[in-house]
Amino acid sequence: MQTHSSEYAVVVPHLEEAYGFSSKSPAFSYFVNFPIFAHHRPPGTAPVCSRQSHPPPDLWDLKLSLAMSTRTAVPRRSHLTSLMYSLPVRRLKDVLTHTLPDLSLGPIEEIPSPQLARLFSLRMSDGRKLHLSFAPSLAVRLLRHETTMLSSEASLISFITGTNLLNPRDSPEQLTEGSKKLKEVIGLVPKLIRHSANTREMAYPYSIFEATAGEPLSTVSIYLNIPERKQVDKQVGSMVRALASMTSPSGTFGAVNLVLPKQLTMGVATAAQSRGAKTWSEAFNHLLEGVLRDGEDIAVIIPYETIRSQYKRLSHRFDAVLQPRLLILDAGSETNVLVQRPLEPSTTSKSSNETKLTGLRSWSQGVFGDPLLSSCFEDPSEAFLEGWREGGEDVVEDQENAEVRMMFYRVFRAVVGVVTEYYRPQGDSSRKELDARRKLTSALAELEKVESLKRSRSPSIVEGEGEADAERTKRIKMEKGAEEENLGTGDGEQA
Repeated sequence: MQTHSSEYAVVVPHLEEAYGFSSKSPAFSYFVNFPIFAHHRPPGTAPVCSRQSHPPPDLWDLKLSLAMSTRTAVPRRSHLTSLMYSLPVRRLKDVLTHTLPDLSLGPIEEIPSPQLARLFSLRMSDGRKLHLSFAPSLAVRLLRHETTMLSSEASLISFITGTNLLNPRDSPEQLTEGSKKLKEVIGLVPKLIRHSANTREMAYPYSIFEATAGEPLSTVSIYLNIPERKQVDKQVGSMVRALASMTSPSGTFGAVNLVLPKQLTMGVATAAQSRGAKTWSEAFNHLLEGVLRDGEDIAVIIPYETIRSQYKRLSHRFDAVLQPRLLILDAGSETNVLVQRPLEPSTTSKSSNETKLTGLRSWSQGVFGDPLLSSCFEDPSEAFLEGWREGGEDVVEDQENAEVRMMFYRVFRAVVGVVTEYYRPQGDSSRKELDARRKLTSALAELEKVESLKRSRSPSIVEGEGEADAERTKRIKMEKGAEEENLGTGDGEQA
């Protein structure tokens, strides 16, 4: 009996602490009279409430009672906010004081964005706007190629803005078409004010930029008419082509965080500082294998061996790409493309009435390799291709095998799409995953056809070689037989 009383004495405070209601509340009475807790009541003691006067509640009624009693019986606890889950404003002010000593920090506003990095708008004392890009919290699970997003973005922006391909003394008439496009794309890159990968400053890596005007294309696309949308697509094509004119400073392939050194100054890098790959086939295999291992880590069902065997058979088709050109993996994503629309029609300037591209929300997915890997070439519009062609001569190498490479690029993007929905599930993850799986199945079927065509030609070749070998063997045997006959005739004559 003492045992039951001690158990009951332990259970009651536990329930009060865990569920936040008083032992005198009706919800508590229902709870302890519930069959699974009945054995905790000491023998010989009466129930807390009579079952005749209070019928046993349904399970959902019990949950509702618990929720209501939690709100009414016990005051809500004050949540202590840690640096891990909030913006450390005091430390941010210290950072800005050292970076911009003449200015003080004003209002702070979080910018809604589907990007992984958390974005904040900082209003300075002189009216100037800055953007703070804050690394995602530790609760957000990242893929392998996403773990260095902020440092990659800072290195890439420093590389683009520090490029020495332009001579500032050149007049507009002296600039070639390619140089003009390059100058335009440099204007689309935000100015980096400060970047720190040190978690001791504000608990997370961060970057501070000058604010980029415009809204994501996904937000304003429904308001664009057909000519405006074509104009935006054309400008995106011109931007992607201008980026492709920039090549790896070390001559190696791979993601920006591997090719460019962490401390990049004016676009200068050496091969010793680079950890990039010597061939594009090796670099792309690193990207593909990384996302496959991400899927294997959490047991996502994907045809891993099929993908690996197909790449092993056709990886030689990537070796013809000899020039590591700059591309942004998600440059074609509507959530990443920033567009600015005119507020009011202007009668003085025609250009001010045009919807124009202002940049990208994130520059973190940079790669030096084949420009066709960019998502822009997944299903490019005619306007995009027009802007791409206007950038100058075609920079896509090995046109003969380009289609096969693009099949593998579709496989890569599809695998990323599937695995991402398992790492960071959302409300519409099932639809997105299904769509990515369809694309993966389609791309693998196309790759299988490439192999099937190769195998279908092989039997005829082997058969022809077999007939030639048989003919050759028959002729050799006939010659040997004739020689033996001649030798036999000669021996008889000598005898």
